[in-house]
Formats: sequence, C-alpha cells, structure tokens
Amino acid sequence: LHSLGRVEDYTPEQLRSIGIRLYELGGGEVKALLEGAVEEKARYNYGYAQVYGKAMKYYELDALLKRIGRKHKLQFDLYNAVLLMLLERLHDPCSKRSSYCNQLEYVGIEAVYLQHLYRSLDKLADYSAQIQRQIFQTGRDLFNQQLDVVFYDVTTLYFESEIEEEGSLRQKGFSKDGKIGNTQILFCMMIDRHKQPVGYRIFKGDTFEGHTFEKALEDLKQEFNIDKVIVVADRGMLSKNNIELTTSKGYEFILGERLKSLSAGVQKNLLDRSAYQHEWIYKDQSDEEVRVQYRMIEHEGKTIIATYSAKRAAKDKHDREEKLKISEQLLQQPSLIKKKAARYFLKHQGEEKYYLDEDKVKNQEKYDGILAITTNATTLSVTDVLENYKQLYKIEHTFRSFKGHLEMRPMFHWTDKRIEGHICLCYIAYTLLNFVLLKANQKKNILTETILRKLLDHMQLSLLQHNDNEVYLRSMPIQGEAHLQGLLGLRQLPPLLPASRLSSYI
Repeated sequence: LHSLGRVEDYTPEQLRSIGIRLYELGGGEVKALLEGAVEEKARYNYGYAQVYGKAMKYYELDALLKRIGRKHKLQFDLYNAVLLMLLERLHDPCSKRSSYCNQLEYVGIEAVYLQHLYRSLDKLADYSAQIQRQIFQTGRDLFNQQLDVVFYDVTTLYFESEIEEEGSLRQKGFSKDGKIGNTQILFCMMIDRHKQPVGYRIFKGDTFEGHTFEKALEDLKQEFNIDKVIVVADRGMLSKNNIELTTSKGYEFILGERLKSLSAGVQKNLLDRSAYQHEWIYKDQSDEEVRVQYRMIEHEGKTIIATYSAKRAAKDKHDREEKLKISEQLLQQPSLIKKKAARYFLKHQGEEKYYLDEDKVKNQEKYDGILAITTNATTLSVTDVLENYKQLYKIEHTFRSFKGHLEMRPMFHWTDKRIEGHICLCYIAYTLLNFVLLKANQKKNILTETILRKLLDHMQLSLLQHNDNEVYLRSMPIQGEAHLQGLLGLRQLPPLLPASRLSSYI
C-alpha cells in the first residue's frame, strides 16, 4: 500500500509516532494502545512555554540572554531562569519565591534555584537598555511597521512601604494609584500605534511627570536613532520647555492643552461655541458613531484645536453633579473636609466653616464637553491630528495591562537594581503578550488577554509511566488552540508523544 523507506532511516520513537498516527487515521482510540500498567506521574502545562518561548525566539531574546550568561560565565542558565519568571508573570503573577515553587508546573523548564532568579533580575537591570533596543529594532522588522507616531505617558508604581531611603528610586510623591503615603517610582513608556513598545524609563517617585519628557526625547534621538516622528502626549507633558525641546530635536508634537491656563482672551475665543463650524465623525471603541465639532486658532507659533463633544459634555456634567453630592455630605461634617474643599467646590469661611462656591460651579460649566490640544504638525490635516490624539488611550490600556494582567505592582523589591530588574522583566512579558495578540488578531479581534490566558491554561500534558516507557498524553484541544499555533508557526502536539520527543515541539 505504501513504502516508508528503510527501517534504519528512523529512530524507534519516530516509528512509534508513525504507528500512532496511522492508528488514529484508521479510527482507533489512542488509549487502546496503552495496554498494561499505566500510571500518571505528573501533569504539566505546555501552552505557555510553547507560545511564549516562540515569541522569545522571534525577538531573539533567547540568544541575547544566553550570550549574556556566557559573557559573565554564569553557573546557571540565565535564559531558563528568566523564562520561568516570564511564564509565571504571564500565567499567574506571583513573587519570585512562589515562581521557584511553581517551576514544576511547566514543561520545557529546567530546575532552577531561588537565588538564581534574584541574580537573573540583576542581569536584566544591567542589560535593560540593550534589551529595549533589541525589542524595538526586532519589532519593526517583525511587523514591517514604519514608526511615524510615538505615544508617551507616565504612571506611578507603588510599594507596600512608607519608608524612604535618601537617593533611592523609592520616594513619596503624587500617586496616580491613590496610594497616599506609600513610596513609589515613576514608570514612563513609549509605544507605537499598535501598542508595540518603543522603550521605557524609570524615575524617582518624587519626580514631576513633566520633567521626564526631556529624557524620553533624548533617548528617541540617541538610543533608538529615531530622527523623524510625531510625539503624542497628554497635558502633563505640556510646558514651554518641553515644547521647545521637542522642536529643537526636530520632532513634531501633539500635546493636550491646559485650556484653563490660557489667557482670558484666548479662553473667551475658544469657549465661543458658535465658532465651532467644522465637524469630525468617528467610531469609538464600542463601534458607536461620535460627532465632534471643532475650531482652530493660531497661538504663539502653534495651532490650538478645540473640540466639543455632546457625549463628553454629558460626562463632565455627571461628574460635577457627583462631586456636588459629596460636597453636601461634607458640609454636614466639616471636620472631614480639610484639603478636599477645592476639589468639591467648597470655600473656607473661617475655623471649620465652609460653604458651596456657586460661582466656581457656574464657571466650570462653561468648559463642559470642550477639550483642546496643541500641535506644531505641518504634515497632518486637522482630522489626522485629532485621530492621533484619540489613539492616546492605547498607552492607558498598556498601563492597564501592566498593572492588571501582569500585576506589576505593588512591588516587593527594595534595592534599586532589583526594582530595575523587575521592571525589565515585566516589560519583556508585556512585549511577548502584545506580540501574540497582534499575531492572533491580524484580521479580526478574536483574542483578548483573558481569553488567551484561558486558552493557554487548557494546554496540558500528562506524563504517563507505561510499563517501562514514559509517554505524554496531550489534553483534548479546545477551540482556537490549533489556529493560534498555526499563526505562530508552531506544531500541534500529537495525542500521544514519547517523552524523548517533547523537545521537538516545545
């Protein structure tokens, strides 16, 4: 019927694999082949190692980490240790100690000691700049993306500690997580329009976010060798110094404008709703149509575009009414107000007496629904500028991935080097996660972070002792598993696999 060649051309394992496949094609049950004594020795997950191990190879991070290990003559496998921490971060984030305890949950991971995980963090800290450059350069090649816009933003990452150490990264400052009194660091990140990472930097926790912008621009020019790009950032980056820096570097910018900080004459001009003669229509994330009216003025050598949205106006009104409800409650208990007065339209009248500042309430109503941005871009139309600024939400989603899915904080490392290593580890984890989602969702959105995690959770193997042999029994594939493997160029595991052949699939 068919010639397979000479017996000598195959290993015994290959012959058994061929036999299993032929048996399946003939309608046989694989379990029927397991006659005799069968005992399950262990159960592993193979999905995380297979999928994210492949992503590491795409970025050539496996080769980079192995070179670093050889350079420093490490007595342990740096790549293996980092991979374990990455799989744990992507699977079920936990402490490094817990990662050490959980290492037997994965196939493809060699035994690693706890101290090697901590030493690996130190190496990630030492080589974080090189790792970022490699991710950036390789990412451009992988997706053939032209970098034309860079989105920049800053967030804070807190520690479960109130103790500051002079000169260290951990300092108290304004917390975007609302963790007043906790020490923190500033995490600044740049991404492209596909949420692919461009680079990141960390600063002391008491640094003003606007002061981080200069370092970001310098790195775009020197570290990443980017000469022509449009930088998009929120209001926190808007300052005369930052605008001058952006222009001097040869970049164009699109920045959120502080409308209330403009002169009275400019504000009066922009608050005149009758001058909003143009309309921009787009679809939001829920695919609903949004209509935005806008106007432009030239001011101090740049263009200010003011927009009005009825949907935004309704939200502004709702938020103000919620604050007014709280202000009524606070007026009943003046001792609770203290520094909250201005936030809830309350004005101090002496001792612990306060009253509602109705003039302030009416003044804020004038700004309902109005948002302004400023730009020096000469190569973009007004609607292109608006579209690019609208995409700024993507970096907020990126921070959400870091803080939520990857549980980047709170951090429990106390030295600067370990903090830097932890940040670098989470940055690599986000890179791998976003890479897989981009690959899977090229034609249509079929995977989210949560769905991907559930899919990989189901990809398991049982190690069976069958008489004198060890074999792996694969779990029943679920919907989407084979499709994901195909998109990443991975081979689907056969239902029954000799233990010696596992490495050819993982």
